[in-house]
Amino acid sequence: MSNEALLISGISYKVRKLIELKNNLLDENKRINHELEKARVLIEQLQNELENKRIKLVEISLASALNDRKGVENSIEFIDRLVDEIDKGIDVLSD
Repeated sequence: MSNEALLISGISYKVRKLIELKNNLLDENKRINHELEKARVLIEQLQNELENKRIKLVEISLASALNDRKGVENSIEFIDRLVDEIDKGIDVLSD
């Protein structure tokens, strides 16, 4: 009878340890998911900031190009090339 009680006690101990381990893993999983969500938000913010800076760079580039006459001609050519590329993209997408 004492062997059976000892076995039951051992099994009970192991089950408690497994439950404790499971709870620890669940807590860690919640923490990691929270960190992942924070990282996703940060990535989104950085992507938005990068896009804003790209737009600002284009604006500054165009503004500086428009400051001199040669820049105006280059800007017109650049805009024409952009329009051509956009038209080609529209043609590809419409097919």
